[in-house]
Amino acid sequence: MWRPLSRGRTPDHRRRTTALAALAALAAATLATAAPAAAAPEPAPDGIVSVTPVTEVYASGQKVAAVVVEYAAAVDPADVTPAAFVVEDSTYDFRFSAGLEELDDLAPRTITRAYTNDAVGRLPAGTSTPGRYVVLELDPTDPGGNTVIRSTCPRLCFEKINTDLRTQVTQVADLHAADGTLLTTADPTPVRVTAPAVDPVVDGYVSDVYDHEGHALPYSYRLPAGYDPARTYPLVVALHGYGSGYDGENPRVNLAVDAMVTAWGLPAWTGVDEDVIVLAPQNERVGNPLEADAMTALVRSFVADHAVDADRVYAATFSWGSTLAWTAMAQDPTLFDAALIVSGFPVSEEQAAAIAAQPVPVQLTHATSDPVLPAANSTTSRDRLRAAYVAAGMDEATAADTVRHVEYADAAFVVPDHHAATMPTYADPAILQWVLAQRRAPAPSPVLGVTAVTEVGSFGQQVTQVVLEYGADVDASGLTPADFRVEDSGYNFRFAGIETLPDLVDRAVASVWTTDDPARLLTDDRPEAPGRFVVLDLVDSPVGGWTVIVSRCPTFLCSVRVNPDQLTQVTQLGDVTGTDGALVAAADPTRAHRLTGDPIDREVDRFVLDTFASSTGDVRYAYRLPDGYDPSRTYPLVVALPGHGMGYDGQNVGVQLASDMLAVAWNQESWTGTDEGVIVLAPQNERLGKAVEGAQTVELVEAFLAQHAVDRDRVYATSVSYGSQLMWEMFSERPDLFAGGLLTGGFPGDEDEFARIAAGEVPMWITHGTNDHLLPVARARASYEALVAAYEDRGLDAARVAELVRWTEYGDDAFGLPDFHLAAAPTLEDPATLQWLLAQDRDPDVPTEPGTPGGTDGGTDGGTGGTDGTAGSGTAGTGAPGASGALAVTGPAPLAALLALALAATGLGTVLVRRRVRASREV
Repeated sequence: MWRPLSRGRTPDHRRRTTALAALAALAAATLATAAPAAAAPEPAPDGIVSVTPVTEVYASGQKVAAVVVEYAAAVDPADVTPAAFVVEDSTYDFRFSAGLEELDDLAPRTITRAYTNDAVGRLPAGTSTPGRYVVLELDPTDPGGNTVIRSTCPRLCFEKINTDLRTQVTQVADLHAADGTLLTTADPTPVRVTAPAVDPVVDGYVSDVYDHEGHALPYSYRLPAGYDPARTYPLVVALHGYGSGYDGENPRVNLAVDAMVTAWGLPAWTGVDEDVIVLAPQNERVGNPLEADAMTALVRSFVADHAVDADRVYAATFSWGSTLAWTAMAQDPTLFDAALIVSGFPVSEEQAAAIAAQPVPVQLTHATSDPVLPAANSTTSRDRLRAAYVAAGMDEATAADTVRHVEYADAAFVVPDHHAATMPTYADPAILQWVLAQRRAPAPSPVLGVTAVTEVGSFGQQVTQVVLEYGADVDASGLTPADFRVEDSGYNFRFAGIETLPDLVDRAVASVWTTDDPARLLTDDRPEAPGRFVVLDLVDSPVGGWTVIVSRCPTFLCSVRVNPDQLTQVTQLGDVTGTDGALVAAADPTRAHRLTGDPIDREVDRFVLDTFASSTGDVRYAYRLPDGYDPSRTYPLVVALPGHGMGYDGQNVGVQLASDMLAVAWNQESWTGTDEGVIVLAPQNERLGKAVEGAQTVELVEAFLAQHAVDRDRVYATSVSYGSQLMWEMFSERPDLFAGGLLTGGFPGDEDEFARIAAGEVPMWITHGTNDHLLPVARARASYEALVAAYEDRGLDAARVAELVRWTEYGDDAFGLPDFHLAAAPTLEDPATLQWLLAQDRDPDVPTEPGTPGGTDGGTDGGTGGTDGTAGSGTAGTGAPGASGALAVTGPAPLAALLALALAATGLGTVLVRRRVRASREV
């Protein structure tokens, strides 16, 4: 039967990289040829190797924010002070300077901080890191250091970024190297910048050209750090002023002329943590409607190609850019979900009426003293839009809130360019936040979090519940399973290739209820209570939601791991209301919510992960103490030895707890049939071979016994596949340590092991699938028979042998899923099997009465197991046979040959390690 889960980069950047590489090579050559004579008392001083400006975009535009001075060796930070340097820069400002000849007018910059670094760049704390770079941070309020200059002037001038900055540095004090030797003496000669400017924000923008009906539209864009195409982000389309239009030699100037582009991707400007995509087309001032049409086409194409929230696309304009926004919104008022119009042109009455068909929230800002476009432009736009919205059916108060207006007095400007109302506008995070808060549709499901609840069943861990977090207490009385759609990957590593992982299937919702704290799911089956957490119980099914996936294939067999990016997602199909009757979350059938937090697993989460330093290497392991663990009493210990695929591969720590029931069954009464507390120890092998890992595990067990309240007469082992090799090894080398073992779907033992286990009289129950496609049943059966013979050779009677060795062979019908290698599934599904193991006791003074599970080799009447040499019975599952739960490969023939080779290759090492272990024990 299938047992249900129990539950109750840019060209500029490349040029900079090349330049820095050339400078580094030059510096290296200089160092190589400037070695001091052997008799010199100290190295000859070296001067400045390079000077790199670091720029930043402020409200008034991009400026040199720091200079990084490179030396030939690490600099003593004690010498690095603002007084040790002089930085001068051009006082030219394209807004006020009469001509480019003023570029050569220099003035000192104020150095606010000086420190060392190991790379070109600023440090947030402004404190030194050992290195050969000296960072000089500059006061942004200084008049000098602007990077934007006038470009061509056919009628109205363009702007461009100056690639020939006049920034220069003079070192006016001696500097010592980190080792105390003189590095360089003061030099009154200024050194001009030697490398292109570095701007950490602007350099993050990608530039391209969009072809619209033969018109080439240059544009730049920036995706958030950690951009995830599986989620969606708001998009801000930044439409620049007339002077930033493309003239053939000024690409990307619209990123630097003011903060209108860069501010949206920086929480320091927006005041919120939210990631935003920014798109900045650079028009060529060819006029509308061509410019508006090209921009509109670009926006639509960009939205289609990127993870954009279609209900949160915004326009941010300055001056000329407003004409593009008004034209585009009049043509399609659904294009933008809000617009920020700064120092703009007025909207026409016809445009306002067209926009009112789908009223767009608009924020208008302007300066009272704007000398280019009068402030009346914005008040006119305000009044026309509000009137049009009211005429379309909106009440006046809502219209006033939907179309907002701010007018700035001269005192609001850092730099007296009163046309550039971008300066006070972008200095106000509340305005940017208002824009980002607007959305076209009613608020989509404001699901604050999605958490999966998992359980481990016979064939591994699966998502069995999903918890949705809302912002208010939810009324669950009107919610039904039809209000939610849960999807999950249909991938199962036992049967499917990893390429099928993204293929989603529907998971049926069985019931819906609320709780006040998801943490209660760790201890209660159904902690139902009023609260803001909605729990979706999923119908038990072997299809979908499995958490274990193929990890790496470094050897001839793959390893597995728990998927760190589980694909479970929930779509809210119905409205969710609060206990007060108010709408908490509107239905949004277009939005699937992915998991946002770590999963909850009642059993797995109770295990502690640790590492044990054995004499031959580290052993990673997990352990669980019983609930209410009392160190003054003792508990049985079960050592769970996982399969080969669960071996540690560097990224799958703890997977042995999730791959099957081997470790987690022992503290669940529904599996053991008893409420006795059991300590579980689950080492994670590294597939080093049974001799090495058997010895390591014995060391681990002995150390664990010394630290925990274990009944030393009741130490057991249970295994899957590869773990059986460790069991044969440990039981034969240390029969005194173990009271019994449950070996499932395992490897064969050898004659030496059989003899030593028989001598120690360690009870073992061996189970196997008749059609195990990885490890042939005949070998397991032969091991059982050989172990019986070993006992008979010692003169034990048949009854006693039957107590010490048991055998169950499972037919296909006993497997709920057709992984016939995982004999652990039908084995552990029978509580009598677990009870038999827990009944074994090495203390002869306390006799135990073994249980009588179905299908023992003694010929008892079995329900799930067959008698010796016969197949067991059960209910067949569905699916195609494939990769095993313990050995993630498919096809029995190649694997059988590989396993034979592996056994042969490790045989000699096993013998040698055994001899060494025995010799060390005898000394």
